Amino acid sequence: MKITKRLSTSLIIILLFIGCTKTIDSEDLDNNKITMDLTTPPPGSNATQEKWDSFDNQKRQDSWNKYILENTPGDNVAAIEDIDETPVRGSGGGAGGSSTVAVIVGELTKAPINVNYYGLGELIAGEEIKVNLSSSGTVQGLYVTEGDFVEVGDLLYSLDSSDVIKDIERSSDKWDNELELAGIKLSEVQEIYETNSSLFAKELISKSEFDKAKQALKESELNFEKIKLAKTSEIENLQKSLETTLAISPSRGYISDITFNKNEFITSSDFIEIINIEKVEAIIQVPENIITRVKLGLNVVAKKASANDYILNGVITSIGFKSNSNRTYSITAEFDNPNQKLLPGMLMETEIELLQLTSNFIVPKASIITEGENHFIYLIENSIAKKVPVELGRSRDSLIQINGKISSGDIFVLVGQTYLQKDSAVNIIEKKTYLPESKTF
Repeated sequence: MKITKRLSTSLIIILLFIGCTKTIDSEDLDNNKITMDLTTPPPGSNATQEKWDSFDNQKRQDSWNKYILENTPGDNVAAIEDIDETPVRGSGGGAGGSSTVAVIVGELTKAPINVNYYGLGELIAGEEIKVNLSSSGTVQGLYVTEGDFVEVGDLLYSLDSSDVIKDIERSSDKWDNELELAGIKLSEVQEIYETNSSLFAKELISKSEFDKAKQALKESELNFEKIKLAKTSEIENLQKSLETTLAISPSRGYISDITFNKNEFITSSDFIEIINIEKVEAIIQVPENIITRVKLGLNVVAKKASANDYILNGVITSIGFKSNSNRTYSITAEFDNPNQKLLPGMLMETEIELLQLTSNFIVPKASIITEGENHFIYLIENSIAKKVPVELGRSRDSLIQINGKISSGDIFVLVGQTYLQKDSAVNIIEKKTYLPESKTF
């Protein structure tokens, strides 16, 4: 009796379970409708939520369609157009009509578009000078080392000048002797002239004798001056010879190279190099599609990767018109380097301002709806999407200029426009700034 009662109870439970299962399947078949949530991956997907968020709408749609086809019985497949779509976060949704579409919007803004080229540049000194002497000789004195800072007029090195100094001394002695003799002669003639002048005044000598004494004095004076000039000229020439043994700095800067040592015999091919880095130049390689846009005087910004806060502003000073083996062209930009933190050979990140487009309305290219040759954006008025035709202008990267019956401050759809129709009701889930901030270079 107990066994029979237990069997009856078990049979009732089994029948109830079968009945319940049957009812659920029937409801699914009757509805023939599957809820698709494009904000999350379908069950069993290998995509993480983070990866799913990076997919575009079409890829999400394809993934859900595949899931539906694989997991719905063949005689109970829901047509794609019958599937409920839950709007994607920030991408709109629905198919227009009376449904409300979630959208992300922005405020229509005017701004210029800067067209810039970014490249690497190698620094060179703003001024490089090689100081050498025209004469050969043994280095008697070397007064600088590499890395020293020198000013204009500083003595860098000297050659053995003992022979020149001896020549100067001999010349000076010779002319001093001649001047002494000429001076004695001049004194004698001067004395004779004064005597004859006194006698002539008393009419004790003839005029011809007086004129002769006067002429002798004049010739002695001229001879004395001639000897003085000859001495000065010869000594000056010897001094110039002495100067050829002295290397003087013609500019301020750092000693960057010395090709010899003290007591070595050198020729005119040896030198000391001075670099001035108060100004530096960057040699930048640009491709052939950029070189035609580069003009003298264009602004250039440069920075070193290891010193982001040290930024230099300069201009293009020269343009190369011959390509190298890589089909790139060299351009030169000059920068002030007041703190002299940047040295020749350093690599710099550079930004060349090629062009600044006129200020106009700018929107992301993705916000544009294209139908044939016509282009539209959706403006939002009182939570209703208005389809507004626009004309496209110039573009850069993901942004494009537009014109049309639009005004600054109009609210337009950034994301979700593909689910909109004319006069669709919208739910603004986010308002965001779409123009990038000035690039921190």
